[in-house]
Amino acid sequence: MKCPCDPDPMAEASGDALMVPAGAACRINALPNHVLIHAISFLDARQLVRTCVLSRRWRDLWRSVPRVNASRKEFEGTAGTWVQQNLLFKKFFNRFLMLRNPTPLDEFKLLYGVPDSQYSVESDFVAESEDANLWIGHTLQCNARSVNVSVHDVGAKLCLDSVVFASKCFLTSLELTWVILFTGFFENLQMGCKMLERLKLYGCSINDAEISSQTLKLFTIDTGCVLAEQISISIPSLIDLGYLSEDIGTPLLKNLGSLETATVSIGTKNYDTPLSDICQFLRGLSDVTHLDLLYEGRKLKIEKDFHWCPKFNNLTILTLGEWCLCADFYALVVFLQNSPNLMKLILKVRKKPDTHEMFIGELEERYFTCEHLKIVEIVRPGNLEHDHMLNDLEKFLVGNGIRSDQIEIKNWKL
Repeated sequence: MKCPCDPDPMAEASGDALMVPAGAACRINALPNHVLIHAISFLDARQLVRTCVLSRRWRDLWRSVPRVNASRKEFEGTAGTWVQQNLLFKKFFNRFLMLRNPTPLDEFKLLYGVPDSQYSVESDFVAESEDANLWIGHTLQCNARSVNVSVHDVGAKLCLDSVVFASKCFLTSLELTWVILFTGFFENLQMGCKMLERLKLYGCSINDAEISSQTLKLFTIDTGCVLAEQISISIPSLIDLGYLSEDIGTPLLKNLGSLETATVSIGTKNYDTPLSDICQFLRGLSDVTHLDLLYEGRKLKIEKDFHWCPKFNNLTILTLGEWCLCADFYALVVFLQNSPNLMKLILKVRKKPDTHEMFIGELEERYFTCEHLKIVEIVRPGNLEHDHMLNDLEKFLVGNGIRSDQIEIKNWKL
């Protein structure tokens, strides 16, 4: 195999390659080892090991990389069934970790394989997840600061053993996709990961009744996550919250005194969310400065003069969707009446409001005063350019003291 710095004679002949004079020094080999190690650490693990055949100098470089990416996809082209390929992947990566030098890790990424159709007993899923848990525990012992774990096939989930996080480690960032988090996960995370600041969950099953931490600054629960009923979130250090799952209820928010930014969804598509749950959820966000709020529930009629929206005295940037533009902009008016220090309003219109589940209510007073509001940005599909609702919205804003030059209309592609 040629060194990657060697010119390809066929490419040279066609004029497609950079011409390198015969006998010229190889620029790659002129680089110091630590630079080469950093560069090849971005390769997947199997590709990384293959660099050992380039030359004697490259033989052991892969053993000391600070970043490891183990991907089940690398074995898709090998002979055999899915199960045989998965066994080959596990055998390879077990050997990889055995031969790797005991140097500190900055980052570990794992795309794991769990069959979703051949096993139906939970213990089988646990057994299938055993290697992944051993690998995660090993990387934490190597002082990994960032760990990203996901499952190769949607529909199957990895059974994460939370005990691997209970021992002292230096983890600062954890991202999990299609993983089952059994009861005790957050307790173990808090016990061992004293430096953890960033946690993102996608499509995960969360079995704890309370999500708590003393160190997290960024926490995201995204699409596909399944939570225990009446779950609570208590993270006093949290600065940025993302809560965007469409199929779960509204958690109880408490102890979020440091929260500044929230990107959240209220309501669910599959069942009715009590208005009381929505009220308490919004109260838990009342101190934020940046709020991006999406409503995914069914049609909700609110009794006249019912104060469901708290005062957002610190709010400076507010993002809402088309759900707030129904019923003569009912929900929009309520939010603006309760956000006296708002500086920027962003309205994202993806479809006509009358085709969407909505908040409906009546107001005696439909005026608002936002003395600090400088800009209103309306982002809409191009096909709504002449929609009567957008024209009425502009008239409504101007009628409440917003100058036309403060209103910006932008198109986006759906």
